[in-house]
Amino acid sequence: MLATLATALQLVLAPAPATTGATPTVAASPAMTLSDLLGALRTVPGVRARYRETRHITLLAAPLISEGTLHFAPLGRLARHQRTPGAARMVVAEGKLRFADEFGADSLELARNPVVALFVESFLDVLAGDEEGLRHTWAIGFSPAADGDPQAWVLALRPRGSPANRMVERIVLRGRGVEVTHLEVFEVGGDRTVTELFEIDTKHVYDADEAAKVFSVQR
Repeated sequence: MLATLATALQLVLAPAPATTGATPTVAASPAMTLSDLLGALRTVPGVRARYRETRHITLLAAPLISEGTLHFAPLGRLARHQRTPGAARMVVAEGKLRFADEFGADSLELARNPVVALFVESFLDVLAGDEEGLRHTWAIGFSPAADGDPQAWVLALRPRGSPANRMVERIVLRGRGVEVTHLEVFEVGGDRTVTELFEIDTKHVYDADEAAKVFSVQR
């Protein structure tokens, strides 16, 4: 089960010395709420980050590790450029998922593949701050002030019903401010995938030329 996290920040600051009159006080920074987080995410123009994904599969002795860059832009555009162990690209845009690696390329309609759409659209809903979209599929647990930091948070998603509950026990995201730094997927069969994000740029604006290159499976 998820560890119990603090639900409020209580930070006591020592009063500064005063020369005259009452001792001045400094108010503690308020912890971020779920509404604060999702509202802030809706203002992000784009995201660029490095990622490291570690997939723990019960039948394998060692985890599978991949690294690369992750890209997000409004209107549901998502791209993952894998660099290791082999070059590959996955792009989500206009309701389609496209994939290409050294062996070839393929695409699929998300509307016709509810299992794939579940994971892709849920992550997009988080990055886009779409609370309605998230609540349609997931029961949301939110813990602010994680590790005593008023801007840090933990978002836990548990499936409301089928088909999500047949595949996933829960998804846990961690972050600070508008940065999602950690994504962990716990599957029903015991497999687990951990994605860590680094060098996160949440102010990245993809112009037309860059977007055409980034959100394409052609390198």
